[in-house]
Amino acid sequence: MKGEAKLKQEVKDLLNAKGAYWFMPVQMGYGVSGTPDFLCCIDGKFVAIETKAVGRKPGPFQLHRIKEIIDAGGVAFWTDSIAYTKQMLEAAGL
Repeated sequence: MKGEAKLKQEVKDLLNAKGAYWFMPVQMGYGVSGTPDFLCCIDGKFVAIETKAVGRKPGPFQLHRIKEIIDAGGVAFWTDSIAYTKQMLEAAGL
């Protein structure tokens, strides 16, 4: 596995280890543009995680969705490493 696929597997493993509920919505043209890759519930908190390969950045729709989730009181971020993912979850008390 390379790049984003490897990171997605690492995030799945981390979420499972935390006992989180998570799913990865499949858009197929029917969803909301920019929905993060992972939608989760961890210790009663709504968490959204957008994963990117190293050197890639989220697009404007993805950044907008992340902001909407944060504004609604959820935890949302984008990441290109498992270390940063752990750091962000820890900062959120998760």
